[in-house]
Amino acid sequence: MAAPPPGLEPNEHLIARASASFRGAAAASIRSTVALGAARRRLEAFYAWQEPAALAGFSTMGPEFVVGLTDRGLVVWSTSFWFGRPRAISGRVALADIHDVAAARHGIVTGLAIAFKSGAIVEVEAIRGRRLRHLAAAVRERVDGAAGA
Repeated sequence: MAAPPPGLEPNEHLIARASASFRGAAAASIRSTVALGAARRRLEAFYAWQEPAALAGFSTMGPEFVVGLTDRGLVVWSTSFWFGRPRAISGRVALADIHDVAAARHGIVTGLAIAFKSGAIVEVEAIRGRRLRHLAAAVRERVDGAAGA
């Protein structure tokens, strides 16, 4: 059995988690393979995504991260250099702040959109999207359950 991700409270239970990147990471990576200054351009794309995401309440430390759903809300972890394992919590989002979520496949990329009650929308993506789609379904179930209560 895998060790629990770091930073969770003693009685906090992980429901689902998925590795993800900022929206546009795949396209930025593809463009960067054929262009000079590729790493800089990818980071510029990340910074353009990061600022509005942080204002919405979705905070990340880098372009790659792990998003998890616990019994208390969404958790965002920074990742380790090797293997991309969760390293430290860089942000939390209360379920009460989320209006809806949607996941969709776009070719090899799966996108997850998180609509906040404030009106902000934050999008993330993953190349292997099964876990991201599972996370979206679990969040939607929790948000719908809270709205119905």
